[in-house]
Parts: sequence; structure tokens; C-alpha cells
Amino acid sequence: MTQDVPHQSDDQAPVPESFGQKFRRWFLRASIAGLLISFTIHIVILLVAALIQFGSGGGSPQVGPAIEFAVMSQSDLDEMQAEELEVEEPNSQELLEDPVDPSTDPLLDDSLAELVDTQATLDAELNLGGGDLSSADGGGTDGGAGTGSASFFGIEARGNRFAYIVDVSGSMGRDGRIKAMQEELTRSVSSMPDYVSFFIVLYSDDAHPLGGKRRWTDATGAGKRWARKAIANISPLGATKPMPAFEMVFDMRPRPDAIYFMTDGEFAEGIADQIIMRNREHPTPIHCITFMSRSAEPVMKRIASETGGTYTHQEGRGP
Repeated sequence: MTQDVPHQSDDQAPVPESFGQKFRRWFLRASIAGLLISFTIHIVILLVAALIQFGSGGGSPQVGPAIEFAVMSQSDLDEMQAEELEVEEPNSQELLEDPVDPSTDPLLDDSLAELVDTQATLDAELNLGGGDLSSADGGGTDGGAGTGSASFFGIEARGNRFAYIVDVSGSMGRDGRIKAMQEELTRSVSSMPDYVSFFIVLYSDDAHPLGGKRRWTDATGAGKRWARKAIANISPLGATKPMPAFEMVFDMRPRPDAIYFMTDGEFAEGIADQIIMRNREHPTPIHCITFMSRSAEPVMKRIASETGGTYTHQEGRGP
């Protein structure tokens, strides 16, 4: 006797999928689709980059223009050297027979000579300590500087830079005063050693540097020749107002080691106060000279006394 096995009919309904099964199937499909999209995007980016890099040159690097070098043959070099050697050299005997007079040579003018003498002046200042050489306390008549010297109307001063403040007012046109002053100023500059410097200011109603030169002039041969010509052209005119000239001298750099101050007239006591006050900023001896007239003697003595300078009166030409 056989046992009957239950038989499932063909029209029996399938078991429905659960929610978990449906989610897993959807997630798998979405992941595959995402990978395909990402792969496609990367391929496109790589293709675009390749086109940009190799599109213009077909993938070959660009080469700049070739650099050409000029090559000179040995024969060309020999010819060039021969041409250089053909420059005519002066005959030494001709140079000895035809010496150049520096005082008449137009090439050796004052400006060129000043440039030539610059190095010698710098060397002299370096040997003497350079810079501002006046003394710290301003006392004494030597300015505490160097080994140079100057003399004006009998007053001796020591230093390396000398400023002259000279009266050229209208009264200097009387009694031969202007001529006597010119002779003494010329003598003073001409007797300086060549390693010192000078600066001359002429004053009347206003201040005017000698020859229009607003800087130190080296007392070399060229500097002295220039000064003699400029001094010969001085003419008197105007009143006696020395303060603008002092302002010009006090503003000089480097500063003077000594100042000569000459007048044949008189001026207000207040001007002396201004001069003394300005000089205290950097004390410098001021050597004062009254010329032909003693009207300014009291204030000139005071200026000399309070700046460490000296005072003298001259009736005519200096010694």
C-alpha cells in the first residue's frame, strides 16, 4: 500500500516578495548605474584634457627660435687687432718741446680744475679727521680744527674751512674802501694753503655769494684764480644788513671752522643778538673787523667775545 504525497497544483499563487528583498534589488541596480555614470564622466574629462594639451601642437613640445652665435674667424680677429694698433701715439720729444701752460689752456678751465682737485681735497680732509672739524665748545680762536690757517686784516685763524662775510654797502664806495678791501681779500685767499677751503658772502641790502657760488671753494690754483677774478668785479651798493649773509654761512655743510665778519658801517644791537643765538647751535669763532669807521665797534666786540673770536679795527689796508 503506497502512501499518498500531497501534490501542489500548477495554479497555486507565488509567494509575494518582502520589502527587504525589493530594497536590496533596487540598491544593487542603483549602485551599478552610479558606477557606470562615474566611469563615463572620468573618461570624458580625460579626453578633454588630452585634447587641450596636444591639440595645438599635435602632442609635440613647442621649440623657441634658434639662437644664432656670431663666430669670428682668426683672420678677422688679427685684422681688428691690427686696426687698433694703428692709432697714432704722440712723440715724446714733441711733448717735451711743446709743454702746455695750464694757465692758458682752455681745456683746463676752473670747473675742470675743481674736479681734478676734488680727490686731493678729500684726502687732506681724511688725513685731518674729516667731517666737521670745529671744536665742541667753540672756544679759542683756532676753531679746534686741522692744521690749516688763514689771515684777514691781521687776524689769524686756524682750521680748514673759512667763511668771509664782507660788507659791500654803498659807504664802501668812499675813500678807496672797496679797493682796499678787494686787495686784502685777494691777499688772504692767495696766501691760503691749497688743502683748505673758503666761502665768501657779500652783503648790503641782501646777501650774495661771491661769483654766485653757494658751496666751498678749494684753495687750489684754480680756486684762487677764480676768486681773484670774482673779487675784482665787486662793486658797492645798498645798506648794511649782515643777517642774511650769516644765515647763508650757518646753513653751509660742512660748517666753517672760523668766520671773518667785516663792516664799515653800523647795525642794530638786535642783529648781534640773532647772530649770537644762531651761532650757539654749533659754536664757531667769529672774528670781527671794523673798517675805516668805529660806529659798529661795541656790537662787533660783543659778537667776537661771545663766540670765542677776536676783534680788530683797520683804518686802511691790512698789513
